[in-house]
Amino acid sequence: MVLGSDWPVAPFDPRLGFFAAQRRYAPDVSDHRPLGASRGLTGLETLHGYTLNAAKVAGEDGGVLRVGAPADLVAWGADPAVCSPEDVVELPVHLTVVAGRVVVQQE
Repeated sequence: MVLGSDWPVAPFDPRLGFFAAQRRYAPDVSDHRPLGASRGLTGLETLHGYTLNAAKVAGEDGGVLRVGAPADLVAWGADPAVCSPEDVVELPVHLTVVAGRVVVQQE
């Protein structure tokens, strides 16, 4: 499973995608009936969909931290793979690195 957004027509924020992949509805809708008949993804499946699996489909060597590897990463306030989907939506983003350059850094 590969996950991402259709930004600008869908929310760019992956925290909203984490919620939707696991609960199968958007966090900002009043109807909480899941879309479709399949089960929601686990937190780890969702994380892999946004990271490892997306990198593999693009032919990249993603999901590793080592000298010379692509340096796109995000440091959130907690592990999104183990947080409840409701908590992921509000997780703070402490650091974002794109192509080896820090683009967001919060204390």
